[in-house]
Amino acid sequence: MNHTSKQKIVIVGGTGFVGQGIINHLAPELFDIHCLARHEFSSTVNTHVTYHVVDLNKPEQWQTIVTDADWVIDAVGILFPNPFKNKTYQNSSITPAKQLIDVLKNESKPNFLFVSANSGPFFMKPYLNAKRFVEKEANVALGKRAFMVYPGIIFDKDRLSSYLPGLISFKLNNIPYFKKLRSISRQDFAKEIEQILLTKESFLRQRV
Repeated sequence: MNHTSKQKIVIVGGTGFVGQGIINHLAPELFDIHCLARHEFSSTVNTHVTYHVVDLNKPEQWQTIVTDADWVIDAVGILFPNPFKNKTYQNSSITPAKQLIDVLKNESKPNFLFVSANSGPFFMKPYLNAKRFVEKEANVALGKRAFMVYPGIIFDKDRLSSYLPGLISFKLNNIPYFKKLRSISRQDFAKEIEQILLTKESFLRQRV
């Protein structure tokens, strides 16, 4: 792939914790970054990003944005369901991904990069099942254009609820159980995403 011109990157869920971490790292000299979001969002830091307010359930609002993209990154999803806010794995993780996949399978250009998960404790099984369902859907529909990454806890000081657990797990990485949890800092995660966008190798492409 020729990297002398900018690659168009569309990040779905780019206003969230993981998406913003990716955006903060990607160089505007290399990437033309677009973000699909449900609500208005502005950043005084990432002024080079184009934000589009869309409803993912209405492909006619965003299909033309992804058609000519080099990469579409799915960073949408929830860690835990919230019945009080009607947030389930189905409507907050699986359905948005399927909407993207259904559109991308009819296009020839965009690659699809899905932020999956490596492993987790027993109570995270429904979360992991949702991730694996999307992986299967993407692989069947997109074939070689489907790319997965398998992080564990993505941690950063900007989110204290995950920072200490993630940091502790990272420090204990030499113990087999914690190695499987695969904690990674948000900055290092973004670096690995950039490697993939530049068609380079990343250890996150393999589940352990």
